[in-house]
Amino acid sequence: MVLLDANLQPIWDEQFEQSARITTVRFLLEDLFADKYADRLPDFTARMERLLEMTRTASVNGGSVGAEQLREMQVRVATHLERFRGETERKIVARSSK
Repeated sequence: MVLLDANLQPIWDEQFEQSARITTVRFLLEDLFADKYADRLPDFTARMERLLEMTRTASVNGGSVGAEQLREMQVRVATHLERFRGETERKIVARSSK
């Protein structure tokens, strides 16, 4: 591990903590959605399609952020939704095959 400048260590620690929190929340949401849609994969897929479409068409309030940054944010949100969808669909399929 590369030693960080003492001034940067608190920032790195906070980013590490935030990453752990986000991972935990994502895991819990995947589990909850997999339970809710256990035998209804088509319903889950339809819901995710609606959310992805909203991501593509919804306006984003960016304040002083430029159009390019707003577009990048939409792309990132869509990417995370796709990952969530994939992981949750795998869990739904695994649970329905038990």
